[in-house]
Parts: sequence; structure tokens; C-alpha cells
Amino acid sequence: MPTAQQELVSAVMDGLVDLASPGIDPKDGSLYEDPNPMRLRTYEDERLLLWYQTIPHRRRVYLKRINL
Repeated sequence: MPTAQQELVSAVMDGLVDLASPGIDPKDGSLYEDPNPMRLRTYEDERLLLWYQTIPHRRRVYLKRINL
């Protein structure tokens, strides 16, 4: 993966981790109110599509797949 795309993915992942720490999902709001908080989620913009999983009790985000 080219450096520019690695930096983009890293920046998005940093943002997802920052949101996951207090239990927030960028699309759905609170992870605490989600009936299935560990489901596979997507984040997309005009340049990439990420599939990720949030583990609230560990305060971690696991990246599963990237489409550029």
C-alpha cells in the first residue's frame, strides 16, 4: 500500500479508536445502547472503505479489511 494511503488509513483508525474509548460509534452513536456492540461495522468516505470491529470492554478497534 502506498505511503499516502497508509497515512489515510492510520488517521481514520486513530479517529475510530478515539471514538471507541468513550463508547461512541461514528454512525450509530452510543455503543452501550447497541444490542450487538461487537458486530462488524463499516466506515467509508470518497477514498476508502474500512470494515472494523469495536470491542468496548477492551476499548480497542480491530481493522478487518480495507478497500481503496
